[in-house]
Amino acid sequence: MKKNNLFIIALIVAFSTIATTGYSQVRFGLRGEVGLNKASFSKDAIEVENLNTFKIGPTVEIMFPVMDLGVEASILYNNSKMKIEDNGSFWQEVEETNHYIDVPINLKYKFGLISPLKIYVMGGPYAKFHISGGDDFETVSDKIKAKSFEAGVNLGLGVELFKKLAVGVNYGIPLTDNYSVNEPEWKDAFNNKDGLWSIQATVYL
Repeated sequence: MKKNNLFIIALIVAFSTIATTGYSQVRFGLRGEVGLNKASFSKDAIEVENLNTFKIGPTVEIMFPVMDLGVEASILYNNSKMKIEDNGSFWQEVEETNHYIDVPINLKYKFGLISPLKIYVMGGPYAKFHISGGDDFETVSDKIKAKSFEAGVNLGLGVELFKKLAVGVNYGIPLTDNYSVNEPEWKDAFNNKDGLWSIQATVYL
């Protein structure tokens, strides 16, 4: 946990340093994101259903002059919920909430159609740090543990209006497991590698 905190502090310091180095197109904003996936995964006696994911936090955009190319990075609080149904000796249903800090860093390119509208495309890696939650797993099995670190790749497309509001869709591709599961028959249910769709909006200051 200490390593995760130091990493996040280092990112904040790095963003602050970049913002004071003379770039004329550095913007800060507030980003929110809502997951669109409602897929269910079943394996033998257990079923896992993704209910919803909500993210919010500060973001910084650094665009290089003339090129319309830049970098966007965020530090997001992630509230992720799922429902677990265990049809073992007796039927039980558990709603599990996990809390994360997400750190996406994307290369971003913009091109204009008509003023004041611009289209953007972006892509890059993300890191995800588990900070709390997962206690209710014990009511189903003590062999399910949320991993402290996850990683993947984001791809995004959207529009920007009046240089103040950006709205788009994001497709996240997990590259690591989300959970450590000792029961082989449950591993695929908890560590599904399908991409995750979400819709995001950023308001710039």
